[in-house]
Amino acid sequence: MAWKQQRLGPRLVEAARSGDRYRDVHLVLGGTGAVGGTAVLQLLSLYEEMFSVAPPGPDDVPVLVATGVTGDEISAFTRRLFRFVESRHGAEALPERVRRGYLTHSGVFVALERFMVTVLPALRRLRQVPPEERPGVIEELLAELGTTQEGAADAIAETVSQARPFSSFLRAYRDEHLDGDRFRSVVVGIPIPSLIAYHQQELDEAADHLRGLTPDRLENLKQRFIAALRDDLVEVQASLADEVLIAHTTGVGGMYDPRSDGGSQIRLGFAHAALDRALAEKARFAQELTDLYSQAGIKVLVTAAAIGIDEVKVRERVPLHRGVRHRLFEAPVELFPGAKASQPRESKASRRAGRPVPAAQHMRVFPPITVPFDDPPSEPARFEPGDELAPTYTIRSGENGFFSVADAESLYRVMKVASASELGLLLATVGLLGDDPSRPWFEGNVCYYGETDNSRQVFDFLSQPTLRRTQLSGLEPMSLQDLGSAKHQGELHTLALLILLHRLRTLDVDAIDPYVDLERFDPRAFFEQRSRTLTFEQLALWEPAELLRDMQSLAAAESPDDLLPLAPHREHELFPRRAEAVRRVLAEALKAVWTGPSLGLPILYERDGASYLRTGYYVAPLDLLVTDADAVAVWMRKAHAESGNPAPFEDFRDYHLAVGGFVDVRPHAIVCSAKSDREDLTGRVARFTDEQGLRDHLRTLQPYSFFSTCGMVAVLHRLRALYGLLRESMLELGTLHEWRWSMPRDAAGHMIVLPGAVEALRMVAEGLEKSTGAERLDGPWGYERRPVPDRRGTIPGVHDR
Repeated sequence: MAWKQQRLGPRLVEAARSGDRYRDVHLVLGGTGAVGGTAVLQLLSLYEEMFSVAPPGPDDVPVLVATGVTGDEISAFTRRLFRFVESRHGAEALPERVRRGYLTHSGVFVALERFMVTVLPALRRLRQVPPEERPGVIEELLAELGTTQEGAADAIAETVSQARPFSSFLRAYRDEHLDGDRFRSVVVGIPIPSLIAYHQQELDEAADHLRGLTPDRLENLKQRFIAALRDDLVEVQASLADEVLIAHTTGVGGMYDPRSDGGSQIRLGFAHAALDRALAEKARFAQELTDLYSQAGIKVLVTAAAIGIDEVKVRERVPLHRGVRHRLFEAPVELFPGAKASQPRESKASRRAGRPVPAAQHMRVFPPITVPFDDPPSEPARFEPGDELAPTYTIRSGENGFFSVADAESLYRVMKVASASELGLLLATVGLLGDDPSRPWFEGNVCYYGETDNSRQVFDFLSQPTLRRTQLSGLEPMSLQDLGSAKHQGELHTLALLILLHRLRTLDVDAIDPYVDLERFDPRAFFEQRSRTLTFEQLALWEPAELLRDMQSLAAAESPDDLLPLAPHREHELFPRRAEAVRRVLAEALKAVWTGPSLGLPILYERDGASYLRTGYYVAPLDLLVTDADAVAVWMRKAHAESGNPAPFEDFRDYHLAVGGFVDVRPHAIVCSAKSDREDLTGRVARFTDEQGLRDHLRTLQPYSFFSTCGMVAVLHRLRALYGLLRESMLELGTLHEWRWSMPRDAAGHMIVLPGAVEALRMVAEGLEKSTGAERLDGPWGYERRPVPDRRGTIPGVHDR
């Protein structure tokens, strides 16, 4: 077999001159999403290039059909389509509306259709109505099925087994628009594992209300649904399309180690909360689906790297994660005005159309509650609605959801990244021209697509100055709820607090005009422009005791005035306008402190020797909704008791602080070498108040094993140790110092503390790097190199020679 694929250009020219592909129809299910949407745009680009080589006839109009679930999804893709065309051909060549789609100026018709896989619509409604209304929904379900409680299980099983959502939709579209012709290609860009998981959740919900749905029958129903989707796609392959391709995933972004026995071991899972214990099951299930579909003759594109960037939102609100919305909706109390409305409800019109009404709830920043960590009061927790969060730039990456720039950079560095463009191009190319005849992409119907050299295009994009500034601002959210483990998010927010503190310390308040026009004064812009970027050189000069003290003050701040001692001191009594401007700047800084707890990352700080917890209504490390002020403490005690873990409660608690993702800025260090609280934690959790004790303990850990830390002593030690390694970089050695060049330098040569790169190096240091066989080039295990023994004078005969 050849080592390389054929060149795409000559294949494209040959297809253009033949004209055989000019009247084809390609349908992308989920074509408004990341990979699916990119495949549609790549198809458009390929056709336009072919037209430039061999112009089509008047009736040669390729059709690209993209489906989305909601009107909002279709509108978002339409904007993306228009911007794509405008960037290539100018505003005068924008697509023209024709029926349910758009005709491009080049003569390609892009059709936009709504499609959602719904086997039993009543089950979807079950999760969208308050508990008191659910018996009525069950009655609707039984009426739809024409059965009773006793016969419901059999009726649901029959309905699920006969479900053919894909082929039914395709056949209806073909008969209406294509005069019975086959589709050239059908691409399933809908994440099949997620699709199945959503329907399985609906079945789980129904089991609470239907007497006949025993656990065994419920499991049987789930397997029937999986088989039904497989049979559905086999039918599409046999009778409706020349090529059927599925965009699939490993379930864990390729973050696993192969074992010698042929199995695998999960290395890292970026779950929405640190307690996602179904990670191994996700990976196993993803592999089962790959085998199921490939053995049925369907081409499966397995994305074994993080999916790149398909859209950047500019100063737009960020939707609250659906899991948090559901928890707010299910809570026995309304935690803030409007919280119960966060779950999508269905109108009669949307029910007839088979689609949910989009949720209106978005991420907000609000004052957290503060309670003693060890002995919190038992009283109801209430929160203000707060202000909606609209980051300057928000990155979308497929079904992973919404990233900050720092999120993307750190996870892409560790998980590696395949750009959405290359994945979309592969699907478009195979869908248009067929598989590579020299070296097939889909050997055995599976294409395992890992990181490639094209990843540099993603990092070139992220390094653009406008995007990079968001990581260095101190005011922008450093991580969002939709991506990454809570630990990863918490570490990024800790770095954000350090950057914020440095900018407060270096804020040039004298640059504010004493008679400033407050109506035109922009406090955010002033803060970012009149304070200094944090560098490793500056970090190395910090006096630890002073830093630890100031971090407690920053974390504990209740009002802008509480931050005044952290900024350069000036008397403003003579100039009240300047004083007000300073207060507005500090108010923005305070909001940045509150961003972490508002997004689910509780802060622990110390005052007068006592620990305090600041939290919002959601605690991501525990996947917990806070309805009472002592919710975290109650959860910890109950979880320890139920776990049966022989370790003391303090070890169990500190495991969750270190591994879970609490933002711990207290003047100490916790080290944990256990990955799960189901392991015996005895002797696996250690605490230190000085850097040397921490260093000595870290040297006792098994090299390349997992460990995790928290506390400001650990953070400061890690960053200073990292600086020591970064200083080794020498231009005359070329690329020999590998990963050290990933940290950017300013014009004077200072090393900038770039949170995305710093966080990636933390994950590598703690044994969470991706297995590539060359991962040593991505950074060292441990915070600093272990000392190499000096053997001079111990080797016999050396001095004699």
